Amino acid sequence: MSKIQFVTDNQDANLQAALALTGSQGFMEDARAVAAYEPGEEGQPDQIVGAFVYECFRGNRAEVHFGMANGRPLTMELVQTVSLLAFHPKAFDLDQLLFRVHPGNVKAICALLKIGCEFEYRDRGSLVGGHDGIVLSLYRANVAPAGPPSNDTPDNGH
Repeated sequence: MSKIQFVTDNQDANLQAALALTGSQGFMEDARAVAAYEPGEEGQPDQIVGAFVYECFRGNRAEVHFGMANGRPLTMELVQTVSLLAFHPKAFDLDQLLFRVHPGNVKAICALLKIGCEFEYRDRGSLVGGHDGIVLSLYRANVAPAGPPSNDTPDNGH
């Protein structure tokens, strides 16, 4: 499988891709999009995997919307990258993410639960087409840091 590349520049193109993949009518003015691509075969253009939109930034939290291309599943790699960008101090530096997922999208719900998301509530009619959305949240404090343990941790005086 090819390595996925995440593109944060060219916001206009990323937001247009997200609109097409999510079926959304539009995003809030504060929306920021990330597009995920797999490199194309030799001489072929890169293929979009999905697009992710962070919006509704309020008090160190934001909502994330995702749209996947051609029936692709939401994978752990994609979910982990979305949360890494959200919580990283040089990216969005958030404390909480909110996801709205169609109740029938079990694979996406499972992927989100695996990284530490918690169920919050069912939001009636909140998705495109008037569908209900299951709202899940992910807190920075519940996400294990990437990489080796820090030497800055207390040693209880030993």
